[in-house]
Amino acid sequence: MFFGGLQKTTLLDYPGKVAATVFTLGCNFYCPFCHNPELVNPVLIKKQSKISDQQVLDFLKERQGLLEALVITGGEPTLHFQLKDFISKVKKLNFLVKLDTNGSNSQILEDLITNKLVDYVAMDIKSPLKKYYLFTKGIDYTSEIKKSIEILMNSNIGYEFRTTLDPLNLNEEDILEISEMIKGAKAYYLQEFKNFKTLDNKYQKVNSWPEEKTQKVLEKIKNKFSICEIR
Repeated sequence: MFFGGLQKTTLLDYPGKVAATVFTLGCNFYCPFCHNPELVNPVLIKKQSKISDQQVLDFLKERQGLLEALVITGGEPTLHFQLKDFISKVKKLNFLVKLDTNGSNSQILEDLITNKLVDYVAMDIKSPLKKYYLFTKGIDYTSEIKKSIEILMNSNIGYEFRTTLDPLNLNEEDILEISEMIKGAKAYYLQEFKNFKTLDNKYQKVNSWPEEKTQKVLEKIKNKFSICEIR
């Protein structure tokens, strides 16, 4: 298994833990605001430097006692059939594992949770279900998204849902609809859009939601969750 990058230390990606982050290559979604185009665009993926799973494991062995966790993000990690085997090796080194996912592979997600291979999951909710076609290359992942939400909300692991405030495709009503879809979740974060290094170049000329608009929608939904904040 090969990765498109390794961030050796992060205090932000795993809540409350000192972690490293690895980035998987390839994604089945095409989110125009994505700030990792080199992990999504097939042309850029070919040019991206690669790091092997063994190199990551060797790095983690050297950091035992210094790092607490490994974050696996992408791209979309669940596209890789070697993922479970890789995580098993990471767990044997006594690291916590956080998985970032778009929720499009509910069976893999459930398998990882059932086998206690992930300790924390962050799932992106791109939009209300009716708008998911904007981010999925026209493929219908509705049932998978709903199932993944259900799996996480019924699990006993740490998890969060998060939505990037896409300035061209999402509005306040969309966020209200999403909040109803995941009502009662442990944590939901509204992520501010950043217009640098986007998958779709036109997004580099688009401004993020005004702060007043973001705060307004936060006030309307925050009581539905144990934690609901802006990132």
